[in-house]
Amino acid sequence: MSESSDQMTDSVELRRGASVVSSLAGAFGGTLRETRLTALLGYLIALEPRPFLEKFGITCKATNVRIEHNHGKDRSDILIETDQGRVVIEAKVDVSDPWEQSKKYRAHWTVLLSQYRPSSRQRRLRPAEYLRWQELKDVLCRWSCSRNTEVRFVSRDLLRYLEAHRMIRQRQSVEVYAREINEPITLALFLKAQIYGCRYEADSQLPEALYFAPYFGQAIAQTHPGVRVGISYVAQIEQVEVVETWQDFSATVKSVRKKTWWNSHLSELKSLETEWNWDEGQKYSFLFLAKPRLVFNPPVHKEKLQTSKGFLGKRVFSYDELFQAWGC
Repeated sequence: MSESSDQMTDSVELRRGASVVSSLAGAFGGTLRETRLTALLGYLIALEPRPFLEKFGITCKATNVRIEHNHGKDRSDILIETDQGRVVIEAKVDVSDPWEQSKKYRAHWTVLLSQYRPSSRQRRLRPAEYLRWQELKDVLCRWSCSRNTEVRFVSRDLLRYLEAHRMIRQRQSVEVYAREINEPITLALFLKAQIYGCRYEADSQLPEALYFAPYFGQAIAQTHPGVRVGISYVAQIEQVEVVETWQDFSATVKSVRKKTWWNSHLSELKSLETEWNWDEGQKYSFLFLAKPRLVFNPPVHKEKLQTSKGFLGKRVFSYDELFQAWGC
């Protein structure tokens, strides 16, 4: 292959701030936005309306699709005009019920798309159809292999965006990411600041994980009363960021947790500045965690998770694997 051909096919990592961008929608910002989701979905429906209408239980033929259509003082997320009437899609990215909002729009069919779990009574509402984002996965996966390059690209991009924000499950879900903690700075960071940091690994499954479980090593257990060897705590991963410099880390923490939080946890955070290597070119992954929960008491030991007692080599586990090892 010629040099010019190689240059045309090479791609490089794209970042927005400190975060790696995994989708076109993500390039516009790291925050999950309803408008980005509905814009992508509306565009895809316009390209291939039939499978989506079938998913919604509608057998009409679409004539046009509108995004953020005005209904007097309010705007619907997506409006599909068909040869037999209007379809309104009201979308939410959280667990709130879109039903009340949807009643503002006049339509023959209403699709309520969110993470909300309706009651059996609500599921019987007509002409409203409750769907969770996860339920669109089969359509998106099917059209990710479409011969139409535009449909294929948008389907894959929407899938990546939904997966990145955990709106739908990953193709190969990673439940728990585990790493050894053997030094005081990382221990204090986890227990007091609800953050874990480690060297960045390009091929790591860390960005796909839902929870983090630290494995407290022998050295740290001997010097810190109350800390026992093994996996005891599990914390939900709220956000993963990659940083290169101390200034980058500082700005990222203040963005995620705000400046007041930074000032109140300065004693734990500042130790990283002097004790860690912040030379140019060194990247770190930082996990921003929810409150750690004591799940395993007594702790899970590594010999139950792997064949040797050496360094914890395996990084990802399912909850079933951890509970099975705990019960041995």
